[in-house]
Order: sequence, then C-alpha cells, then structure tokens
Amino acid sequence: MTTENSEKNYRDGKRFLKEDNTDKALRAFEKAYKEDKENAAYMSYYGMCAALRGGEMGMGLELCTKAIKREFHKVEFYINLGKVYMAVGNKKGALKVFKTGLRFDPNNSEINNYLVELGFRRKPVIPMLDRVNPINKFLGILLRRTIPGLIKKKV
Repeated sequence: MTTENSEKNYRDGKRFLKEDNTDKALRAFEKAYKEDKENAAYMSYYGMCAALRGGEMGMGLELCTKAIKREFHKVEFYINLGKVYMAVGNKKGALKVFKTGLRFDPNNSEINNYLVELGFRRKPVIPMLDRVNPINKFLGILLRRTIPGLIKKKV
C-alpha cells in the first residue's frame, strides 16, 4: 500500500536519477518498493536501478517486465526495461521494447534517442530494392525528412 513515506522515497529516487546519482536513487527506490511491492512505478524504477547499479540483471528484468504487465500503457516503464536490456547487451530485446513503447507515445524523444543510439533503421521505402539503391535513398529522404518538415512549417 502506497504511503507518504514510500511516495517521498520514489520522488527522491527520480530526483537522484536526474542528478545522475544512481547509488542514492537505488536506495530510495528500494525503500519505496519494500514499502509497497504492488506499485508498478516503484517496481519498474527499482528494477532498473538494481540492474544498472547493483548488477542484479535478472531481478531488474523481472521487476521491469512485471511492472509493464501491470500498467502496459506507461512509456517510462518501457524505457526502464529497454535500459536494462541495453545493460545486459541484448540489443534486439531493447529495440523490441523501445518500439513497443513508441506505440503508446510515438513522439517520445527519449525512446527515439535510444533507438538512434542503438542504430535503429526504418525499413527501406521499396523493400525489394537494396537500402543503398539511389531510388530508395531519394524516396526515404523525401518521405521521412523533407515532407514532414514542410508540413510542420505550415502548421
């Protein structure tokens, strides 16, 4: 059951993460999670910190996955699980999780940054032609960069 103390620990943990203090964040999320083991947010963040800082990859994957099963619409949970997959070295798993998270928030800049970092590429415009084919390159630039840029300028 969520208490004021567990909520305070959770907020502190998020603040510590923003300050890049993973040790303190891990302790804060652990306290919050131990007070309320049913809260999906506590579960997800504690799992991520336990994996990234504590080296407990198995527990991190388990808690983050469990949190997503409870509240599948929260994009931040997909980001946390993706970070754990990246730490484990499972690029394919991270890509899959990040793509799933994009279904709920297609414009999420954090997920898009991770996809770029992982080297994610969209499918070629004309799949039967090679990616480096000049026609595919031209159409890709036109459809994915130029036209969306023109539409944004008009709005």
